[in-house]
Amino acid sequence: MHHATPLFAAAIIWGAAACPPELQPESLGAALAKPCAVCHGKNGLSKDPEAPNLAGQPKLYLEKSLTDYKTGARQDRRMRLIAKSLSKAEIKALAAYFATKTIMLK
Repeated sequence: MHHATPLFAAAIIWGAAACPPELQPESLGAALAKPCAVCHGKNGLSKDPEAPNLAGQPKLYLEKSLTDYKTGARQDRRMRLIAKSLSKAEIKALAAYFATKTIMLK
């Protein structure tokens, strides 16, 4: 039983290091979204007619789209290159980040 306590403590320390507070899902999504601005615009509002807006899209739609790009079920050379390295948690964080963005119409 004495071995369980150090093992448990090590697991807690490793878990805290694996997901530091500054990279919790909300901020992880924001950090991962920075390169998306090149094509999809600042805050997910695209000025490029070939890149859709990401802001305000439903979370499940964004998750499915990124997963489909990752697996090749949906085709786009640029998105495939980007999505193939994303983990499931990163896809969820990105989708949540853009889904929470609101769009104001004039």
